Amino acid sequence: MLLKAVTIDFHNTIARSDRWFELEVLELVPEVLRLCAEQGALVMDDDLPERARAAYRALRQGIIASGEERDALDCALATLTEIGVTLPESAAAAAIETLMRDALTDATPMPGVIAAIGTLRSRGMRLGVVSSAVHHPYLDWTLRQFGIGDAFATVITSASSGYYKSRPEIYHAALRELGVTAAETVHVGDSYRFDVQGAKRAGMRAVWYAPTNVALAQPNNEADATIADLATLPTVIATLAGEDAPRKRWWQR
Repeated sequence: MLLKAVTIDFHNTIARSDRWFELEVLELVPEVLRLCAEQGALVMDDDLPERARAAYRALRQGIIASGEERDALDCALATLTEIGVTLPESAAAAAIETLMRDALTDATPMPGVIAAIGTLRSRGMRLGVVSSAVHHPYLDWTLRQFGIGDAFATVITSASSGYYKSRPEIYHAALRELGVTAAETVHVGDSYRFDVQGAKRAGMRAVWYAPTNVALAQPNNEADATIADLATLPTVIATLAGEDAPRKRWWQR
């Protein structure tokens, strides 16, 4: 079937932002506590950051397992309750906003991705972002900072959809927003578990962006194509859109 749309993962596919990723997976609540302590909103015990880190990580692991997402503020407030800290919701929200804004300075586009997105758009592909992310605005800010915000018809995050990429519903939300079927769409991402297998569970085709040694170590690679260079993505998409498209071919510049 004719390909009409491409969805693209955010972290390590469109953008690299180590600071943002640290907040996402581990450091959000300790950093909220640090900012609030600096502002005099609370007195922080020496062991509090580590307790917050462990509780937040446990919460995130439970979300990944269930696939039912909670946004950054909800995760922070739940973690604070778990460790017995009372903090006004407005203070937590302001701290999260500050932390995420500050992380923008660390964001850089992945090599080749800006040109690839421009080429796909010029060919009439409908483009969307699908990402597990607890703070949706960060993606919008980053895409605008890269000058590609207008390239995407939709940006779907786990925070905005309510589903982590361990669930197909996040992909279904993107398909609805793009106005296409799963069979008309291919997803591109660097995570075999969440981008390849996740998209496949949603009925979509998948392009795996991975270093050659990593991809070769994956038994029974289910990706429709595997690339080590995002500059080749428009060629890969054009090939997959043709009849009798080969599976699991490797593309290198």
